[in-house]
Amino acid sequence: KTNKPIRRPIPTKVRSILERVMATYDDVLFPGQDLNTPISIAAANRYIRRIRESLPLEHWRTHDFRRSLSTGASELGVMPHVVEKMLGHELGGVLAVYNKHDWLDDQLKAYELYADKLTAYLDSNDG
Repeated sequence: KTNKPIRRPIPTKVRSILERVMATYDDVLFPGQDLNTPISIAAANRYIRRIRESLPLEHWRTHDFRRSLSTGASELGVMPHVVEKMLGHELGGVLAVYNKHDWLDDQLKAYELYADKLTAYLDSNDG
């Protein structure tokens, strides 16, 4: 959206999936119909719509995942400035002017905590 580089740590549970995908496709992480070009926004939206229709959940939007991450990470004790960086938000006020740190180590810890929370939830509801 801003054409600025986005730096995010890669959580352990995601690393093997990404490595497998990167070994399968050359330079495209999420390929479209043509495996050499990225999936279009329209195609991604159609895919999400099919997933949404197949789940026994009340109506939800993909943006709800961002809200869930923000709330869940905060519940786990992740500091608000780290959550904001995880969401790709710019920090406000004087902090944004003087502090350009990205808290990558803290983001990684937060992603790991959140992944563990999701895994524990899925494991407890498996069956």
